[in-house]
Amino acid sequence: MMKSPRRIKHRLDQGIASSTGCVIPSCGRPTMAAAGKGLAAFHCRKHVEHKARHGSHWHGTYSAAELKPYLAAATSYLRPRINADKFISAALASIEGTLEAAGPTEIATRLKGMPASKRAKIALARLRVGGIKPERFVAIVLAVTALIEEDPGSHRTKEFRRVQIAKALHRLASGYHRVWELPDDRGRLRKVSELHAFPRSSGPVLRLIGKAVEQPCEWVVDKHLASVLNLKVKRYGRHPALPPKA
Repeated sequence: MMKSPRRIKHRLDQGIASSTGCVIPSCGRPTMAAAGKGLAAFHCRKHVEHKARHGSHWHGTYSAAELKPYLAAATSYLRPRINADKFISAALASIEGTLEAAGPTEIATRLKGMPASKRAKIALARLRVGGIKPERFVAIVLAVTALIEEDPGSHRTKEFRRVQIAKALHRLASGYHRVWELPDDRGRLRKVSELHAFPRSSGPVLRLIGKAVEQPCEWVVDKHLASVLNLKVKRYGRHPALPPKA
């Protein structure tokens, strides 16, 4: 439903009354509402855009290297339990159904203008076509949740967790790649052009992908997160921000 100009002005006025400076420490920029360039009452444009990309106004996306020990532990933990644990089996079946229902893929250059729900399904379909197995999805959910749980400086909100799950999946099969080759005067194929296009990793699409993958895994996380985290600590040690155990 479209908001009326009067309602938008009222929200802007409320924002200006609430705060004039971004609440992120040491930022110093005016809020979007105070600057008259948006409705954000407590954050500047930079930090609003940061949240769109990362799921948090201040915390960045975890790198593949940071996630690696947690993902290795989760994968090792899941492997012998795939057929024996009812919660894991149910999560795998649900994710497999979600991937099949996602429909056809589309190249990244044709996504502009599509609604977020459609782009989220295309992203999931791209993972299916890329051969990413449901086991990997469950392992990523466990790994991201374990990392956030152990990292004392993390942002422990559902939105941040879901965006981090989607970001980790996005790295597996996100782009469209094509190379054109033509034969030279000796008949040998030579690359003449190439295209690498990636869908924008930001906004509602990430939240929808994360939600679609995390929800089927809720019981798995509830029952097995502590064991996965214990295995990670046993194999790779505690998070670098934590003091070593005496």
